[in-house]
Parts: sequence; C-alpha cells; structure tokens
Amino acid sequence: MHLRWWRAIVAGRIIKAVGGFYTVLADGRIISCKARGVFKKRGIKPLVGDLVEVELSQGDEGVVTDVRSRVNHLIRPAIANVDQVLLVSALVQPTFSSFQFDKTLAMIESAGLPAALCFTKIDLPGALDVFESVSRVYSGIGYPVLGLNVRQGRGLPELRATLAAKITVLAGLSGVGKSTILRYLIPDTNAVTGSVSQKGHRGRQTTTHVELFPFGTGFVADTPGFSQFDLAGVEVNDLASCFIEFRSYESKCEYRGCLHDKDAGCSVVKGVLDGEIVKSRYDSYLQLLAELQEAKARRY
Repeated sequence: MHLRWWRAIVAGRIIKAVGGFYTVLADGRIISCKARGVFKKRGIKPLVGDLVEVELSQGDEGVVTDVRSRVNHLIRPAIANVDQVLLVSALVQPTFSSFQFDKTLAMIESAGLPAALCFTKIDLPGALDVFESVSRVYSGIGYPVLGLNVRQGRGLPELRATLAAKITVLAGLSGVGKSTILRYLIPDTNAVTGSVSQKGHRGRQTTTHVELFPFGTGFVADTPGFSQFDLAGVEVNDLASCFIEFRSYESKCEYRGCLHDKDAGCSVVKGVLDGEIVKSRYDSYLQLLAELQEAKARRY
C-alpha cells in the first residue's frame, strides 16, 4: 500500500462484477468498488480476473483507477487472465452429448487455452460405461481426463491437483455439476446447486454471472451455462485447428484450403476412414463447419 496525495492505493484482483460494481480482493481484504469514467472513454471495461489498482475512499469501499496488462481475456464468459479451462460434463442426467461437448472444447481451443476434462456423476447407473468410452476418446487425443463423484470423494485429490495455483474457469452445460464441485471444494461458497428438469433431462441454469472463488493460491471461476459459449470470431478455414487431433493431418492434404469435408485428397478424411480419427469427433466437426458456413452466408 502507498499514498497518492492523501488517498491510499492498493493492488488487488477483481473477483466479481455485477451491474457496474466490482468486488476486489486485496491482501485478504474485500473491497466494493466502482470504476472511474475514464475507462469508458478509453474503451476499457474492467473484467473479473483483472489485476487492478484501487483508490480507497472510506471503510471497505473504493474506486478502480487502473487495470494492469492482461495475459488474455475472453468475451463470453467475460473474464481475464485465465490459466486453464475445466470442461465439466455429466455422463447421464443429462445424457452426454458429444456434439455439445466438442463445440465447447473447440471454443476453448479457439481461445488458445489449455483444457482439462471432468466427467461427473460416475456413480449413477450406466455412467461408468459411458465414462470408459469417452475417456478413451479424449485421453487418446491428449486431454487430461478426470472421473468424479464428489459425494464419495472419488477424483477429488486429482481435481485439487489440477486446480492448484491456477485461475481455472469451469465450463459446461447447466446441471452437470459445476456448482456442486464448487460447494465441495470451497464449502463457504454461495454457489447455487442446480437441478435437472425431468422434461428432456436438461439442466436448469443456476449461475447468472462470472465470479472467482479463491482456492489455495489460485482461483476457480464459475460461469453461466452453455448458452454463453459460441464460436464467434472463428473463421470457416480455422475450425479444423480447434480439433487438436486434426493438426498433424492438415498439412498432408493434397490441396490448400481443404475444409476436410470431402474425401478427394483429404488426409483428415483418410484418418477417419483408417480409424485413426474418432468418427464422433469428425461428425462434430462437420456439424460445426455447417453452422459456420450458414452464419457466413447470412453475413454476406
């Protein structure tokens, strides 16, 4: 802490932002802040995860006066300085959707962030068989995979090790267990546990804003559900690079600009036919490619 004129200035991190008000954690102290109007003029909006300077006014209140340089930032969810994403999915209740899972994973790759995969509710009937299947697919292409049953403590030591000393964003559909994970890792969190609707077994949204929860020397961020995630900004020709197992094949295609949707001279298609690339992943790619092509056609 130092003095600028008669005002005390402290450094901290924004851990919550709602309606133009910011909660800053500085040396174990919680400070409620507004941001100076100068940020709007400069086209800067403070984000959860930002390292900031705060000018204290009275008590535990202050004003954010400066935002330090960011390592990275995401638009949806709006968060800065992320180290990794933990992509959480249920295996049953709601039923595992490889397409929705692969879509979120592609978004994470497009942001250039490392991902770890966490599958919940492995104690439910039929879940273990699904876990063994999906674990083979995703560990086989290089992702760390965890199976979790928080009530029995299964997978929690591995999860804690994965989260240690990092800023981790929890991502995934609503109702898959993100808030339950938070409650067990950080018992004093106010995260609300969601439910799964019986009609269609789809999760109900329980998180309405991004918030960082201190965990050891790092932080864990809960984020709004899957509706907040999309592939905005990903061009049609860049989609294949969001599927990590395609990368070693792309340079072997016979013609430049290959979209890997036709078999003539395409090394990715050959990889699928030879069983080297998992077909469900390739099917997800084709569906996402069609979505991006349709979106591009609407723009022009």
